[in-house]
Amino acid sequence: MDEGFYLFVGGDMLHGAIPFVDVWDRKPLGLFILYALFHLFGPYRLWAYQIGALVSVCLTAIVAMKMARCVASATGALMAALLYVAWLNLAGGEGGQSPVFYNLLVGGAMLNIVRLISTEKPMQAEIVKRGCMAMLLFGLSLQIKYTTVFEGCFAGIFLGHILRQNRLSWAATGRYLALFAAIALLPTVMVGGGYWLCGHGRQWWFANILSIFYRTKEPPAILAHNFMNIMLLTGPLLLNIALQMLLCRNRTAVQRRCAFFFNAWSACAVIGVFLIGEWFNHYAIPAFLPLSIASASLFTSPVGRIWLMALLAAGTVGGQAMVLENQKNNGNARTFHNVLDVIAKEKGCLFIYNGSAIFYDFLPPCKLTDHPFPGHFDSIVENRATGMDPATEIRNVLRQNPTYIMAYTPPRPDENEAVRAILYDRIRQAYTEAYRERQGNGFLVLYRLDARLKP
Repeated sequence: MDEGFYLFVGGDMLHGAIPFVDVWDRKPLGLFILYALFHLFGPYRLWAYQIGALVSVCLTAIVAMKMARCVASATGALMAALLYVAWLNLAGGEGGQSPVFYNLLVGGAMLNIVRLISTEKPMQAEIVKRGCMAMLLFGLSLQIKYTTVFEGCFAGIFLGHILRQNRLSWAATGRYLALFAAIALLPTVMVGGGYWLCGHGRQWWFANILSIFYRTKEPPAILAHNFMNIMLLTGPLLLNIALQMLLCRNRTAVQRRCAFFFNAWSACAVIGVFLIGEWFNHYAIPAFLPLSIASASLFTSPVGRIWLMALLAAGTVGGQAMVLENQKNNGNARTFHNVLDVIAKEKGCLFIYNGSAIFYDFLPPCKLTDHPFPGHFDSIVENRATGMDPATEIRNVLRQNPTYIMAYTPPRPDENEAVRAILYDRIRQAYTEAYRERQGNGFLVLYRLDARLKP
């Protein structure tokens, strides 16, 4: 659902739409620019973003291997990199979720800090240079998703620690930290400033900064279920940190310093995941990078080596099973083409109440709303968080008599019941079922407007 929406917005941008103004979401502009680049490949844009994601994963794994080399042999570092790749599939990271891309920038930033830690007595100029490079990469990552702020703050604090170790005064350290913070914020300030200059500053500010705080909590049962999923995903890798402290005692001073950094980074990333609050599986992906690198030192122990190989085997098999399960529950190429074939027989506007916005991207433009992301209508969490009243907006959409409505049945536990009631009242009055396919425990249904009611 997410990456299909990013691709749709990226294509909309190429036709002149302005994110946060003409098409609303709270993701940063950089993510949509990235998907606009993929959209330039036209009919091959699905391949483009998948290949782009694959390249990003491979490069991130190489960066992970370079960092892990500080605490393990080349083979142990390779194991850590493969562990990162395998764990992505367990959390829905087999495609183009935003962490798949920004983890590369975060990894590159942290590699600069690891280079400083690996040097016995880094020069002040080298600390400042690498610190600026790291913070610029974090600044770019913020424009893919703002949640990298947790790891960025950790990196800044650790750079301050390195500066203090280099005998800089508190005043000088403070000045450099202010510089690092300014560099990290620069890309976001430039984007926000551009919107203000164009007269859309308020829209940008609400979407990017304020709206996230208006979201409400998921129902307790869903929160508990999501929390357990996140614990199951991160638990085995967190266990590796405890195991390394027991099994890896004979380390050099450099290895101890690097291991401390990786463990602290892992803790920060995991805390960041839990601070976000809703805990969808893909929210755990940022934590996989530091946790995998921190696991590398286990390869220096015979017991740890066996454990890592077993973990990698389990993650690989489980990840592939999860990919197949996702295709079963969320649709695949067959579903995609079946829906488009039905719509092609009688062309008209489509409104997606539940489902993937990718269908918008492969149909002629038909703007029914400036809030096309389905979750902004159907989720109770978003009821007062998107700048529009979903009940009022869905009435506006239905007054336009879209030819097709896509929905999922039965309703989900976290669904906005008032909005769904309005929708299905209209469906019962004026629509007939045109296509139905089982997905998981329910059905994806496409409804067609009664021919007698068409304008």
